Amino acid sequence: MNDSIEAPVAAHERSVQEYYDVMTRGFHLQWNPDHIHMGVFEPGECPRHNEHMKDSTGLHCALERMIELVVAPAAIAEHHQVVDAGCGVGGTAIHLARTRGCKVTGVNLSRLHLELADRKVADAGLEGRVNFKYADCSRHLPFADASVDVLVNIESARHYSNRARFLREVRRILRPGGKIVASDWMARASLRPEQYHKFIRPLSPAWALCDLESQATYTRLLRTNGLKVLEFDGFAGRELDNLQIIMNTYQSLRLLRHSGMRAPTLLNLIARIEKLCNAWRNGYFDIRRYCAVKA
Repeated sequence: MNDSIEAPVAAHERSVQEYYDVMTRGFHLQWNPDHIHMGVFEPGECPRHNEHMKDSTGLHCALERMIELVVAPAAIAEHHQVVDAGCGVGGTAIHLARTRGCKVTGVNLSRLHLELADRKVADAGLEGRVNFKYADCSRHLPFADASVDVLVNIESARHYSNRARFLREVRRILRPGGKIVASDWMARASLRPEQYHKFIRPLSPAWALCDLESQATYTRLLRTNGLKVLEFDGFAGRELDNLQIIMNTYQSLRLLRHSGMRAPTLLNLIARIEKLCNAWRNGYFDIRRYCAVKA
């Protein structure tokens, strides 16, 4: 892990840091050891109820398909310098280096994640092509001006307290013609204020978010910060198996609660998942992807 000179971490981002430090073990046990993001499923890939997620071939394929769909517009090649902003435990960076032959630098503010990512890179034999830096992406990306060909950002900016500053940093480090390819949690378009307050705002403390953009507000942010939107799209319903998995988990956790378990961690997780299920099932929550270019 290569540290740059560190700037202070913003208050909200400290809470994100703590959130992931606490939740990482759960993610590894309940989701996937390499990827902390949603998947895009083909028929028959959704894990069965009570199937161990970390052993699910279907989930693994869906997670890597999400990466492929997000990065496709960038046409990443071997000579590209790629940054994975909010890199989690390194799964996306490793996948891109392995499949494209490019060099990838992951950036994250969880030292625990970066330690796990370093181990995964060593196990994959990719030390020469994948490395990591510690930084708060909402404030600073530790790269020189116009030095990056592609920036990848998969379900990370939902946590950023200053997305406008992040996008200004993206524009700064991208070469002319360089692209950002990203996916994020979003609010559905045209929500009334009371709908946003009831269904979207409760997600913020539960999931360490900083409110959610809609496609319209995201597009404005990109344009205002000097990035031209090339694509903005959803996943044609192929992301909905994630909701089914989450609902299955919710039902299993409720059974534990009804059996007499009252551990604060369990009750907190049930409440967190319930808020996401309510927003998603009622059509107020979405996952979308975009590609924008530095002109």
